[in-house]
This record gives sequence, structure tokens and C-alpha cells, in this order.
Amino acid sequence: MNNLKIACMLIAFGWVFTSTLSAQPNILFIESDDQSNQAVGAFGNPFMKTPHIDKLADEGVSFTSAYNMGCWSPAVCVPSRTMLFYGKYLWQSQKINKKNAPKSLPELLKENGFSTYMTGKWHAWGKSPEDIFDSLGSIQPGQLKTYYQEDKHVTDITGDEAVNFIQNYDSEAPFFLYVAFNAPHVPRQTSQKYYDMYPTDEVKLPPSVKEGPLNPNIKYNYSPDPLKSSTMKSRVQQNNAMVTHMDDNIGNIIQALKDKGEYDNTIIVFMSDHGISFGENGVAGKVCLYEPSVTAPLIIKAPGLTSGQSFATRVYLQDVYPTLLDLLDIDIPDHLDFKSLTPVIHKTSTLRPSIYLAMFDDQRAIIKENKKLILYPKSGDMELYDLTRDPWETHNLKDEKGVDSDVKDLMKQLQSWQTWTNDSLDLSNAYNRYLR
Repeated sequence: MNNLKIACMLIAFGWVFTSTLSAQPNILFIESDDQSNQAVGAFGNPFMKTPHIDKLADEGVSFTSAYNMGCWSPAVCVPSRTMLFYGKYLWQSQKINKKNAPKSLPELLKENGFSTYMTGKWHAWGKSPEDIFDSLGSIQPGQLKTYYQEDKHVTDITGDEAVNFIQNYDSEAPFFLYVAFNAPHVPRQTSQKYYDMYPTDEVKLPPSVKEGPLNPNIKYNYSPDPLKSSTMKSRVQQNNAMVTHMDDNIGNIIQALKDKGEYDNTIIVFMSDHGISFGENGVAGKVCLYEPSVTAPLIIKAPGLTSGQSFATRVYLQDVYPTLLDLLDIDIPDHLDFKSLTPVIHKTSTLRPSIYLAMFDDQRAIIKENKKLILYPKSGDMELYDLTRDPWETHNLKDEKGVDSDVKDLMKQLQSWQTWTNDSLDLSNAYNRYLR
């Protein structure tokens, strides 16, 4: 083969590769911190002012029952984000360090021709952001002492850097832009105009918030005992104000995409790492397995997906990793434990028989067909809820007649999940009691 033919082949190959890259959509991945489903207007709270997140829900696909599998740390964001970036279930993610970390989502996208950039909060085990992204903006710690840095709010710093990245991006390669807001995590500081949008005397707490003693089964409870409604209303006000401030910045980022002509050519993900409880079930915090804390919003807007769909199918937040690969027609690595959501989106199948949840060695839960069992191994307490009739988990069914078969079925599911996830916690006392 002469040199001219070889040169022509190389040029042709380069053209095909470049064309394939440019055909791929960009990815804008926005993640908040400590934001429950209750802090999104489109998820059923008309009190919330989140017009830009709501617009994404209207134009995308929403998952209203997306779960964080659990935690091994009171900083629940660490396990959640470690699972997100590496695709491993909870107890395998706990073993991840810089040396043994599997290929992360940004690294895999980089291998497939994406230019990767992040700005905002980093709080995950494994590799550092410098090791897995091409370039970085301002990287914020997991816990801020203050949101104000040189007279500028961190939410605005993160938002502005994302806007600047889009405005100045000039490569033919598609980009992966990870925007990690610290908001609405404490300290809940923002401008007074945002607080004024949520007067405390207008804040309505869910029916599961009762004044009185804190839940004795929850170790990490961040409130004076007894719990007071006035304190919780103040926290909800601050939280909602932070979310609306963040939503304004999300609007700026989306506008930058539109101005660049890339909005329709960009997959947009919005999610939070987990939720938070403001007094529900006697909990002030997030280290529990009740719905407000263990679920969080998940929205995916992508070219080709039917807009305005909302799914109550129970999934994991971290399923978004293989979902993105599926949408991009990139092979899903064998090491990923989480599953693509495309079968749910296309209504071809559900993903799992049940949902497993775990926190430390003192909380386990299993959900199957809207029946939810929470087990507290240290105290021996057990709770059983029908999430269809009782979404706020106010009525424990464990002593009701006719629930034995449900309890046995859920315990069997929990037993199976312990095997699937390498959960080594000894639950033999519970199994002996309920599976006899």
C-alpha cells in the first residue's frame, strides 16, 4: 500500500472519528446537596419556587421515587457521590480508595471523546477531581464554614463558572459539565430576598412532624430534644430559600446553553445526592431511612426522550451513571452494579424486585410493591408501612392482623440483598424471629 493510500485512510478515519464525536450530545450534570423531593415544585409542592427545575421536569423525564442506597458516614453525601461516580453498590463503594478505584463516569466519558469539567462541591472517596476531570473550576469542600467568599456567594460562584465554561467552550468534542452546588446544605445562608419568599408563618409541615421526643432509633439527630415545630419551620424556610437561589443559577446555566445554540443538543441531569428530614418521624437530619431523607429528585432531559414523563417506579439515584452510557450508546462496563433506567423510560420493564436501604449497622430497610419494612437491629424495633396509603409513614402496621406474610416476604428480600451487596451485618435474630 503506497503512502498516498495510507494518508487518505488516516484522513478518512479521522473524519469519521471527529464526526462521531460531534454527533454525540453534550452532558450538563447538576447535583445539589441535601435536597428532598419536597423542595421541588414539580414534585408536588406548590409552595416551592423552582421554575427552572420545574421546566426541566416538564421537558424531561422525572423519577419521583429515586433512592440513595444508604451510608457508612454521617456525611451521607460521601457514600452517595462515591456510588454515583464509580457505579458500585454501598458496601463495595465503602472499600474504594485512590489506588483501587474503578473507572469513574468522567474518565469513561473522556475515553469516549468528551471534554470534562467540574465546578463546585467534591465529597467522594477514590480519586481526586484533578485525577478524573480534564479541567476544574473552584472546588468547594463538603462542609462550608460560610457561603460567602470574598463577598460572593458560593452558589453564585459555582453557577457563574458553569456559565463561563459554556460561553467560552470552543472545542468540536462534546463536553461533560458537572455542576455540584453545595446548596441547600448548611450553613443555610442566602440573600434576604430569598428568605422573604417563604415566610415562616406560611410554612406547612407534613403530617409526620410531631412535637415531642426525637426518634430514639436515629443516632444522628441534629436538633434539641424535644423537637419543636417552630424550629423545623425555620429550617424549612432557610432550606427553600437556598433552593430558590440555586434555581436562579440553574436558569442562568440553561440560558447560556440556549445562547450557545447547544440546549437541544445537551443531555441535562438534575439530581440531589439525598434528601433531608425536618422533623418527619422525629428526625432532624438525613441519617435515617424515612422517605424524606432517603429519596431525592432525579430528572433527565435528553434528545429523543418523550418529554413530561413522570415515573413513580422505585429506582436508585446512582442508576443515572449507566443510563447516561445507554443514552450515548456507550458500552456499560461489567463492574457497574447500578442499572440503566432506559427500560423504565421506555416502559419495557422494571429494574429490580425490591429496593434495599442501609445505614451503618443500625438501620436496614426493604421496599417491595409499596410495602416498606424498616429494621433497627440494635434495638430490635421493626416498622412496617404501606406507602400507597401512608406515604408519610405515620402508621406502623407491624402489629396489625394479616401482615405476617408481608413481613416474611420482605425479610426474604432483605436476606437476598445482603448477599447481592456483600452486607455482612448479622441479622440472624431478626430472621429467626420473622422467618420461622
